[in-house]
Amino acid sequence: MPELPEVETIVRQLRDVVQGKSIKAVKILDKKVVDVRIAALPPSTIQRITRRGKYLLFHLDNNNVLLTHLRMSGHFQYGKEPSRYTAAVFHFQDGTLLTFNEIRRFGRMKAVKEKQLPKILSPLGPEPLECSYTVFKQRLEKKTKSNLKTTLMDQRVLAGLGNIYAQETLYRAGINPQRTVGTLQEGERKKLYHSIQSILRRAIRQGGTTIENYTSLEGAGRFQRFLAVYEKEQCPKKHSVQKMKIGGRGTYWCQKCQK
Repeated sequence: MPELPEVETIVRQLRDVVQGKSIKAVKILDKKVVDVRIAALPPSTIQRITRRGKYLLFHLDNNNVLLTHLRMSGHFQYGKEPSRYTAAVFHFQDGTLLTFNEIRRFGRMKAVKEKQLPKILSPLGPEPLECSYTVFKQRLEKKTKSNLKTTLMDQRVLAGLGNIYAQETLYRAGINPQRTVGTLQEGERKKLYHSIQSILRRAIRQGGTTIENYTSLEGAGRFQRFLAVYEKEQCPKKHSVQKMKIGGRGTYWCQKCQK
């Protein structure tokens, strides 16, 4: 599932090509994936494109927002004709088009009013790249008895981290993913905080991570070349990488590097 770096990459690319454009018509091809009410919104202009956690938001000039979650395989294509997996086609006044595609049909795009957003997004925790260490520490202190990796993936604690980046940041911080939040010492918390910041920023610079389905407007991401433990047999220090399930999710880690 696309996480913060992947969604942020797509948001930045969409801003470059469709922000400010006027939508002439929307053709809905998959009503399970795309809210049929969206077809009635044009004519409208895309004023802003933003991200909150793993959500991508198109803010229109008529006070509507297209709230989008890519889930497993949702992706956009600009200037390309619809395919068998296209769920919606956005036709712009200048003759260009944007398609929203979903192979597995788990992704969702729905129309909501701008004034509804605060309530809809209120369960989400702070943005990892925007919150201070003090806020980060406070969020963790509410989950002292919880598993650390599962806590990092909890969108109510931090918005945007998922399975891949939780594992990578824990490796970088040298922390065993099996530990509970309350066992962290102050130095370990700070190291984890800075590891999250570093890994996410680097992943964004590389256009995200492509393991299976993720693709941006420009194609596959590049951060998979820099993964330390996720789906690896050895860590960067040539130690054997172990795999287990934590919270039902596959988890890779190094017994020697992570304590």
